[in-house]
Amino acid sequence: MRSLTGQADFHALDCAGGTIYGYDSTQGLLRVSKDGTSWDDRARIEALDIAVDPNDPDTVLATTADGVAKSTDAGKTFTAGKQPVMAYISWAEARALYGIDPSGALNRSTDGGSTWKRTAAIPGGQPQALTAIDAERVLAATQDGVYESRDGGRTFTQRLATSGGNH
Repeated sequence: MRSLTGQADFHALDCAGGTIYGYDSTQGLLRVSKDGTSWDDRARIEALDIAVDPNDPDTVLATTADGVAKSTDAGKTFTAGKQPVMAYISWAEARALYGIDPSGALNRSTDGGSTWKRTAAIPGGQPQALTAIDAERVLAATQDGVYESRDGGRTFTQRLATSGGNH
């Protein structure tokens, strides 16, 4: 965001209901904006990624070393992280929350992160990012490239190889 140029390093951004959430890794701080210009500081948390409930912008999840932490007050406070540990998460629809665990396995939750089910291993090595487009379409970036699933994460097809990839 240009409004915080030089002041924040957003490693994760998400939005729902007209509210933008950004995780500022420099400060270890969740920041919130309605207009992308002025930002309110919220909870301090050590996180890698965040996801906002698409139907309830006050519910925010954050991936921590202890597991997935949850806020129900728009990021002012978070619960302690709950297992399993996820590196990246993306919330496309209420019943389609996806997470990549540190081993590179894709997991899906249909209950807002209370329970998770492993769907498949994502090919291509170390995960780098995750985006759920809808309940069935998921994109995952790994050290070898970008992979797409169109069946809810059961199978993946490589869509883009990185220059250092093996494929």
